Amino acid sequence: MKRIFRYKLFFQAAAAGIVVLLLMLASAHFKLNVITINTLTGTFFGGVFFTISIVFTGAMADFKEAEKIPGEMAVLLKAIHTDAMLISPQGAELNQEKDIVYHIEGLLSTINANIRANHWHKSQLDEEINKINKDIIDLWAKGVSPSPLMKLRDNLTNIDRLSHRLDYIAYSTGISGAYVICDLSLASVLIIFVFARNDWGFGGLLLFALITFVLTAIVQLIHDIDNPFEYNKNSVADVDVSVLFKLESFWKSGQIKPNLK
Repeated sequence: MKRIFRYKLFFQAAAAGIVVLLLMLASAHFKLNVITINTLTGTFFGGVFFTISIVFTGAMADFKEAEKIPGEMAVLLKAIHTDAMLISPQGAELNQEKDIVYHIEGLLSTINANIRANHWHKSQLDEEINKINKDIIDLWAKGVSPSPLMKLRDNLTNIDRLSHRLDYIAYSTGISGAYVICDLSLASVLIIFVFARNDWGFGGLLLFALITFVLTAIVQLIHDIDNPFEYNKNSVADVDVSVLFKLESFWKSGQIKPNLK
Protein backbone atom coordinates (compact mmCIF):
# COMPACT_ATOMS: atom_id res chain seq x y z
CA MET A 1 0.00 0.00 0.00
CA LYS A 2 2.85 2.40 0.84
CA ARG A 3 4.48 1.78 -2.52
CA ILE A 4 1.22 2.68 -4.27
CA PHE A 5 0.81 5.78 -2.11
CA ARG A 6 4.19 7.14 -3.21
CA TYR A 7 2.66 7.66 -6.63
CA LYS A 8 -0.52 9.32 -5.34
CA LEU A 9 0.44 12.64 -6.91
CA PHE A 10 1.00 10.96 -10.29
CA PHE A 11 -2.37 9.18 -10.19
CA GLN A 12 -4.23 12.34 -9.15
CA ALA A 13 -2.68 14.38 -11.94
CA ALA A 14 -3.23 11.59 -14.47
CA ALA A 15 -6.88 11.35 -13.43
CA ALA A 16 -7.27 15.10 -13.96
CA GLY A 17 -5.75 14.79 -17.45
CA ILE A 18 -8.11 11.94 -18.36
CA VAL A 19 -11.16 13.84 -17.08
CA VAL A 20 -10.24 16.94 -19.10
CA LEU A 21 -9.67 14.75 -22.17
CA LEU A 22 -13.10 13.14 -21.81
CA LEU A 23 -14.78 16.50 -21.23
CA MET A 24 -13.08 17.89 -24.35
CA LEU A 25 -14.45 14.98 -26.40
CA ALA A 26 -17.91 15.55 -24.96
CA SER A 27 -17.65 19.27 -25.65
CA ALA A 28 -16.69 18.59 -29.27
CA HIS A 29 -19.52 16.07 -29.65
CA PHE A 30 -22.13 18.57 -28.45
CA LYS A 31 -20.40 21.40 -30.36
CA LEU A 32 -19.63 23.42 -27.24
CA ASN A 33 -15.98 23.93 -28.15
CA VAL A 34 -16.31 27.60 -29.05
CA ILE A 35 -13.02 28.95 -27.66
CA THR A 36 -10.22 29.46 -30.17
CA ILE A 37 -6.62 29.05 -29.04
CA ASN A 38 -4.98 32.26 -30.26
CA THR A 39 -2.55 34.94 -29.10
CA LEU A 40 -4.93 36.16 -26.41
CA THR A 41 -5.39 32.75 -24.81
CA GLY A 42 -1.68 32.06 -25.22
CA THR A 43 -0.88 35.22 -23.26
CA PHE A 44 -3.31 34.17 -20.54
CA PHE A 45 -1.70 30.72 -20.35
CA GLY A 46 1.72 32.33 -20.05
CA GLY A 47 0.54 34.45 -17.12
CA VAL A 48 -0.93 31.40 -15.39
CA PHE A 49 2.27 29.37 -15.84
CA PHE A 50 4.36 32.27 -14.55
CA THR A 51 2.15 32.74 -11.47
CA ILE A 52 2.19 29.05 -10.58
CA SER A 53 5.96 28.84 -11.07
CA ILE A 54 6.56 31.81 -8.74
CA VAL A 55 4.43 30.30 -5.97
CA PHE A 56 6.04 26.89 -6.49
CA THR A 57 9.53 28.38 -6.25
CA GLY A 58 8.68 30.08 -2.94
CA ALA A 59 7.07 26.93 -1.52
CA MET A 60 10.08 24.82 -2.51
CA ALA A 61 12.47 27.29 -0.85
CA ASP A 62 10.57 26.90 2.44
CA PHE A 63 10.49 23.13 2.01
CA LYS A 64 14.26 22.90 1.48
CA GLU A 65 14.79 25.00 4.60
CA ALA A 66 12.32 22.84 6.55
CA GLU A 67 14.32 19.72 5.64
CA LYS A 68 17.25 21.07 7.66
CA ILE A 69 15.29 21.92 10.82
CA PRO A 70 14.95 18.43 12.44
CA GLY A 71 18.64 17.62 11.99
CA GLU A 72 19.83 21.01 13.25
CA MET A 73 17.44 20.84 16.20
CA ALA A 74 18.66 17.34 17.10
CA VAL A 75 22.31 18.47 17.01
CA LEU A 76 21.58 21.44 19.28
CA LEU A 77 19.57 19.30 21.70
CA LYS A 78 22.37 16.74 21.91
CA ALA A 79 24.88 19.52 22.53
CA ILE A 80 22.97 21.15 25.39
CA HIS A 81 22.14 17.74 26.83
CA THR A 82 25.82 16.72 26.96
CA ASP A 83 26.96 20.11 28.27
CA ALA A 84 24.26 20.02 30.95
CA MET A 85 25.40 16.58 32.11
CA LEU A 86 28.97 17.89 32.45
CA ILE A 87 28.12 20.92 34.60
CA SER A 88 25.10 19.79 36.61
CA PRO A 89 25.08 17.44 39.62
CA GLN A 90 24.00 13.88 38.90
CA GLY A 91 22.47 11.34 41.18
CA ALA A 92 19.29 9.72 42.37
CA GLU A 93 19.02 12.22 45.21
CA LEU A 94 18.62 15.14 42.80
CA ASN A 95 15.11 16.60 42.58
CA GLN A 96 13.96 16.22 38.97
CA GLU A 97 12.14 19.56 39.21
CA LYS A 98 15.55 21.24 39.51
CA ASP A 99 17.45 19.00 37.08
CA ILE A 100 18.45 20.79 33.87
CA VAL A 101 19.10 17.45 32.13
CA TYR A 102 15.59 16.32 32.99
CA HIS A 103 14.15 19.58 31.62
CA ILE A 104 16.13 19.29 28.38
CA GLU A 105 14.72 15.81 27.86
CA GLY A 106 11.28 17.26 28.61
CA LEU A 107 11.83 19.89 25.90
CA LEU A 108 12.53 17.17 23.33
CA SER A 109 9.47 15.21 24.46
CA THR A 110 7.33 18.34 24.03
CA ILE A 111 8.76 18.96 20.55
CA ASN A 112 8.03 15.39 19.47
CA ALA A 113 4.55 15.46 21.02
CA ASN A 114 3.74 18.58 18.99
CA ILE A 115 5.04 17.00 15.79
CA ARG A 116 3.01 13.84 16.36
CA ALA A 117 -0.10 15.93 17.05
CA ASN A 118 0.43 17.89 13.81
CA HIS A 119 0.15 21.17 15.67
CA TRP A 120 2.88 23.41 17.00
CA HIS A 121 1.93 24.73 20.47
CA LYS A 122 4.66 27.33 20.86
CA SER A 123 3.50 28.16 24.39
CA GLN A 124 4.33 24.62 25.51
CA LEU A 125 7.85 24.92 24.12
CA ASP A 126 8.28 28.34 25.72
CA GLU A 127 7.34 26.84 29.07
CA GLU A 128 10.00 24.12 28.76
CA ILE A 129 12.61 26.62 27.54
CA ASN A 130 11.84 28.90 30.51
CA LYS A 131 12.50 25.99 32.87
CA ILE A 132 15.94 25.47 31.31
CA ASN A 133 16.68 29.20 31.50
CA LYS A 134 15.85 29.13 35.21
CA ASP A 135 18.14 26.12 35.63
CA ILE A 136 20.98 28.02 33.95
CA ILE A 137 20.44 30.97 36.30
CA ASP A 138 20.46 28.64 39.32
CA LEU A 139 23.71 27.01 38.15
CA TRP A 140 25.30 30.44 37.71
CA ALA A 141 24.21 31.37 41.24
CA LYS A 142 25.90 28.21 42.51
CA GLY A 143 29.21 29.32 41.00
CA VAL A 144 29.34 27.30 37.77
CA SER A 145 31.75 28.80 35.23
CA PRO A 146 29.94 31.30 32.95
CA SER A 147 31.55 29.93 29.77
CA PRO A 148 29.61 26.64 29.52
CA LEU A 149 26.46 28.40 30.70
CA MET A 150 26.76 30.95 27.87
CA LYS A 151 27.20 28.08 25.43
CA LEU A 152 24.03 26.49 26.79
CA ARG A 153 22.17 29.79 26.40
CA ASP A 154 23.36 30.24 22.81
CA ASN A 155 22.30 26.74 21.80
CA LEU A 156 18.96 27.12 23.58
CA THR A 157 18.36 30.40 21.74
CA ASN A 158 19.06 28.65 18.42
CA ILE A 159 16.54 25.93 19.31
CA ASP A 160 13.99 28.63 20.06
CA ARG A 161 14.76 30.29 16.72
CA LEU A 162 14.28 27.00 14.86
CA SER A 163 10.99 26.37 16.65
CA HIS A 164 9.72 29.78 15.54
CA ARG A 165 10.80 29.00 11.98
CA LEU A 166 9.10 25.61 12.05
CA ASP A 167 5.93 27.21 13.36
CA TYR A 168 5.94 29.75 10.52
CA ILE A 169 6.70 27.27 7.73
CA ALA A 170 4.20 24.63 8.85
CA TYR A 171 1.29 26.54 10.30
CA SER A 172 1.31 30.11 9.04
CA THR A 173 -1.37 31.24 6.59
CA GLY A 174 0.43 34.32 5.35
CA ILE A 175 0.35 33.35 1.66
CA SER A 176 -2.91 31.43 1.57
CA GLY A 177 -4.17 33.98 -0.97
CA ALA A 178 -1.41 32.89 -3.36
CA TYR A 179 -2.67 29.30 -3.21
CA VAL A 180 -6.20 30.46 -3.98
CA ILE A 181 -4.87 32.32 -7.01
CA CYS A 182 -3.09 29.13 -8.14
CA ASP A 183 -6.29 27.11 -7.80
CA LEU A 184 -8.36 29.68 -9.68
CA SER A 185 -5.72 29.96 -12.40
CA LEU A 186 -5.61 26.20 -12.84
CA ALA A 187 -9.41 25.97 -12.94
CA SER A 188 -9.53 28.74 -15.57
CA VAL A 189 -7.02 26.95 -17.79
CA LEU A 190 -8.88 23.65 -17.51
CA ILE A 191 -12.21 25.31 -18.38
CA ILE A 192 -10.62 26.87 -21.46
CA PHE A 193 -9.22 23.47 -22.44
CA VAL A 194 -12.63 21.81 -22.14
CA PHE A 195 -14.33 24.35 -24.39
CA ALA A 196 -11.37 24.95 -26.73
CA ARG A 197 -11.56 24.10 -30.40
CA ASN A 198 -9.07 21.36 -31.24
CA ASP A 199 -7.56 21.94 -34.68
CA TRP A 200 -4.67 19.51 -34.21
CA GLY A 201 -6.46 16.17 -33.99
CA PHE A 202 -5.18 13.48 -31.62
CA GLY A 203 -1.92 15.35 -31.06
CA GLY A 204 -3.84 18.37 -29.78
CA LEU A 205 -5.86 16.24 -27.38
CA LEU A 206 -2.71 14.59 -26.08
CA LEU A 207 -1.04 17.98 -25.60
CA PHE A 208 -4.00 19.35 -23.65
CA ALA A 209 -4.02 16.24 -21.44
CA LEU A 210 -0.26 16.50 -20.77
CA ILE A 211 -0.46 20.20 -19.88
CA THR A 212 -3.34 19.39 -17.52
CA PHE A 213 -1.27 16.61 -15.96
CA VAL A 214 1.75 18.85 -15.34
CA LEU A 215 -0.19 21.85 -14.00
CA THR A 216 -2.37 19.72 -11.72
CA ALA A 217 0.67 17.90 -10.34
CA ILE A 218 2.48 21.17 -9.59
CA VAL A 219 -0.51 22.79 -7.87
CA GLN A 220 -1.13 19.62 -5.83
CA LEU A 221 2.52 19.59 -4.81
CA ILE A 222 2.34 23.26 -3.79
CA HIS A 223 -0.54 22.46 -1.43
CA ASP A 224 1.28 19.41 -0.07
CA ILE A 225 4.56 21.13 0.74
CA ASP A 226 2.74 24.07 2.33
CA ASN A 227 3.01 22.07 5.58
CA PRO A 228 6.03 19.75 5.35
CA PHE A 229 5.60 18.53 8.95
CA GLU A 230 2.34 16.58 8.55
CA TYR A 231 3.42 13.56 10.56
CA ASN A 232 1.63 10.31 9.71
CA LYS A 233 -0.72 12.06 7.27
CA ASN A 234 0.45 10.04 4.21
CA SER A 235 1.35 13.15 2.25
CA VAL A 236 3.71 12.93 -0.72
CA ALA A 237 6.17 15.60 0.46
CA ASP A 238 7.01 15.48 4.16
CA VAL A 239 10.16 16.28 6.08
CA ASP A 240 11.78 13.33 7.85
CA VAL A 241 11.58 13.99 11.61
CA SER A 242 12.68 10.51 12.69
CA VAL A 243 16.02 11.87 13.94
CA LEU A 244 14.17 13.61 16.80
CA PHE A 245 12.15 10.50 17.64
CA LYS A 246 15.31 8.36 17.67
CA LEU A 247 17.07 10.85 19.93
CA GLU A 248 14.20 10.73 22.43
CA SER A 249 14.26 6.92 22.42
CA PHE A 250 18.03 6.94 22.94
CA TRP A 251 17.76 9.26 25.92
CA LYS A 252 14.95 7.20 27.44
CA SER A 253 17.11 4.09 27.15
CA GLY A 254 19.54 5.72 29.61
CA GLN A 255 22.61 4.63 27.65
CA ILE A 256 24.22 8.07 27.77
CA LYS A 257 23.83 8.63 31.49
CA PRO A 258 26.83 7.79 33.71
CA ASN A 259 26.73 5.01 36.28
CA LEU A 260 26.93 6.82 39.62
CA LYS A 261 26.41 3.81 41.88
